[in-house]
Amino acid sequence: MNRTIATALFSIATLFTIGSASAQDRGAKATVPFDFSVGATRLPAGTYIVTSPEHGQMLIQSSDRRSQAITITSQSPAEWTGGGKLVFARHGNQYFLHAVHCPIAGMNASIPASKQEKRVELQRASMEGDATVLVAAE
Repeated sequence: MNRTIATALFSIATLFTIGSASAQDRGAKATVPFDFSVGATRLPAGTYIVTSPEHGQMLIQSSDRRSQAITITSQSPAEWTGGGKLVFARHGNQYFLHAVHCPIAGMNASIPASKQEKRVELQRASMEGDATVLVAAE
């Protein structure tokens, strides 16, 4: 499968911890400057709070609580030592959340590609414009 992969760092988004006490109470807040998908759910650009209510799950909820998605996750194999980041795959003008790395909130999780993303990726396999996109955080 041919595709061009480019990495972009979006520093306009800030990721920080909220809450305290237990890892389940901690989360991350990020401003995402584009619409994106989590599994089969399409979310509009905006500010989101990302939490892990249970091991192996992730809740992505808009700060106004109008939009949300819940997905299964797997622990990323490597320890994340950088700052917090939301990692997106870009296929044309569509973005798909792939991972959340936030050491302060205790998150280092990968999100499996959805059926929708796999379908889009296959349709665009011979086209250029695919990329991995990082949203910066601290």
